[in-house]
Amino acid sequence: MVVDTIFFDLDDTLVLTSDHDKPSFAAACALAKERKPAIDDVAMLAAFKKRFSATPWDPDYKVEVAQWRANLWNEAMQEQGLADPDVALEIQNCFDQTRMGIFTWVEGVPEMIAQLKAANYKMCIITNGHHKVQHDKLDACKAADIFEHIIVGGDEVLEGNPEKPAASIFLKACQMVRCTPENAIHVGDSLSSDIQGAINASLAGSVWVNRKNAEAPEAPVPTYTVQVVTELPEVLAKLRGKSKVQLAMVVVVAVLFLVKFRLSEGLWTPHFSRRQKKPSPFRG
Repeated sequence: MVVDTIFFDLDDTLVLTSDHDKPSFAAACALAKERKPAIDDVAMLAAFKKRFSATPWDPDYKVEVAQWRANLWNEAMQEQGLADPDVALEIQNCFDQTRMGIFTWVEGVPEMIAQLKAANYKMCIITNGHHKVQHDKLDACKAADIFEHIIVGGDEVLEGNPEKPAASIFLKACQMVRCTPENAIHVGDSLSSDIQGAINASLAGSVWVNRKNAEAPEAPVPTYTVQVVTELPEVLAKLRGKSKVQLAMVVVVAVLFLVKFRLSEGLWTPHFSRRQKKPSPFRG
């Protein structure tokens, strides 16, 4: 097995999206407090997150995603009798603008990708999520500047295809970069989407980005675990060493098989020569 292809998740793998969410929510709540001084912004945020977790966008794709989320803010404000659709849209726009303004790579990612390119690795981002939201994120971090191949799960959904952990999205990536599944690994933070997806697609392996040192699961089981994505070169070094050992074993087995075959067919008789002793000058 020679790994020459790497698939990457985006959120909380290449970019620490959860970290960028915190100041973005803080800015949104500050704006809500400015527009509605009587509002309990902590309670409003909790109510919004509850709704967001259940349905982050219109499942029928009829309502534009920013407006959908503005409606969630408005419903959260309504719990305190302070509903205001215009302010709710302001709050959502504030969140989006703040987050996109700070949406940058994990430190060291561009340099790591450049090194992997120089080593002839093929790469592709495979990211789940609403098509517009994910494309906005990819634009914000200028992903196309360092990645030639990108697949957005939301685009797949619009075409009637499933996103991660379905095998199909990984196999599409294989076709895109021209590799076979047994030569590719996937790197991501989600056990259910990334690690299970790599298993479903029969990839060579998976790398779990376990940033918070969570307890290792019983299933799905990642092949390797790192705390930050920039530790990936260490994993690749281990894989290269493993490949060399496997290749050496294949060569040994092939040689042994050939010897056994030739002996069984009488095509080769081992000859062991013995050194002839020179006659002693003192004899005869």
